[in-house]
Amino acid sequence: MSGIFDLIKDSLGQQAIEQVSRQVGGNQDATQRAVAAAIPMLLSALQKNSQSQAGAESLSRALERDHQGGILDHVGALLGQSSHQSAGEKILGHVLGQRQNNVANQLGKATGLSGGDVGKILANLAPVVLGAVGKAKQQNNLGVSGLQDLLRQERQAVQQRQPNLGFLERALDSDGDGDVDLSDVLKQGSGLLSGFFKR
Repeated sequence: MSGIFDLIKDSLGQQAIEQVSRQVGGNQDATQRAVAAAIPMLLSALQKNSQSQAGAESLSRALERDHQGGILDHVGALLGQSSHQSAGEKILGHVLGQRQNNVANQLGKATGLSGGDVGKILANLAPVVLGAVGKAKQQNNLGVSGLQDLLRQERQAVQQRQPNLGFLERALDSDGDGDVDLSDVLKQGSGLLSGFFKR
């Protein structure tokens, strides 16, 4: 079975990126770079949140209730819808908490987008990421500990393929004082983007 990262990547074609780009002023290159950074960041945040038993149990319940993977078959039709955006904002509140604005601003500075536009991108992606995790959980019939193992293994796999993940995780942990410079990490042609949108 494909990994979570691959499930997400395969559901996001160029058309989906164009849809998201139109919501944030049409800068497709910046949108693509933001998407390529946001997905591993969100997966890393989920893994960190699920390290505790309570966090893992909460995530498992949410996946079983609302995120079993059906969204992956309809991403193009959902992106940009107000209900999808609203659901994504709620997910970000749970996944990123008080770090949400800082992460959006850090990615914004690195891509040339505003923090508000990056927030829209993150909100569009969050339900897709949860759907991919939920689908992997369901396909493998995983309980809470299995979900923890799945996310830990996925983070390791993404780290091998995306050497810049450590820089992105520093943005997650940053206190917002601007000490994490992601601009070089997100330059076109970096390891983070290499092959990400190639079908």
